[in-house]
Amino acid sequence: MGGGWGRNSSIETLRIIAMFMILAHHFIVHNGYDVLKLPLGPERIVFQLVMAGGGKVGVVIFFSISAWFFLDREQTIKSNLKRVWIMERELLFWSLAFVAFYLMFDGPTSA
Repeated sequence: MGGGWGRNSSIETLRIIAMFMILAHHFIVHNGYDVLKLPLGPERIVFQLVMAGGGKVGVVIFFSISAWFFLDREQTIKSNLKRVWIMERELLFWSLAFVAFYLMFDGPTSA
């Protein structure tokens, strides 16, 4: 399919950068603070153009690279179930890590 090529670290780095672009987009767009209320200046330009706008580009890059690697190998039910199991474990790990981080540094405060 893809010639059996191994993964390229440069492409993996681009995929990681795309993930950070998506995180930056969510940080700006979904944080409850209106960036448009900031005075026009370098901070607002970076928030609006780079961080908020980069998320949509990051999604396209991330899913394009992921789809390429996914389609590059032979598909079987067993291999697909194994991949789902690995992704579920990763999702659980990172969800618990983020909850622990939230509770340690910005958890609910007692009034």
